[in-house]
Amino acid sequence: MQDNASPVAGQVGYVAIEQPFGLQPPKVHCPICGQQQFVEQDDEYLETPCEHLVFVFGGEEDEFVYASDDFAARFARFDAELDARFPDDETRASAEYEEASSFYRDLFPLRLAELGYGASLLALRVTYGGMAEGSPVWFSDVYGFDYALIREDDAE
Repeated sequence: MQDNASPVAGQVGYVAIEQPFGLQPPKVHCPICGQQQFVEQDDEYLETPCEHLVFVFGGEEDEFVYASDDFAARFARFDAELDARFPDDETRASAEYEEASSFYRDLFPLRLAELGYGASLLALRVTYGGMAEGSPVWFSDVYGFDYALIREDDAE
């Protein structure tokens, strides 16, 4: 097994995929090992993360719904730095705080780089839409996979 814990220089890979309106979100599989990341069972989604999955940002929930231990530690440092820069409610109500803390859409690759990820990370943003209460709604889920975690048997 390779030990590639240090970040790889270069830009985070970020791919935006848009599903046609009305289709169910895809069943996302790891591009490294092929494992399905969530399995639907009895109207529930069960997490079935492989070792390569770093995070899942749920667009409907508007938050990270899965985080590996490494991602959680990096995100905690990111939050601590934000708390130091914006120590009170007044500074957190500013546009500057909103910009610095936002992971929305095209800011995602920038934030991932700030967390210390590089070219070994592939983030897939899957946008899908449907009808809810008579109105169209769109969501984007983002799945992050770390190619630095490839084992020799994955590479075969």
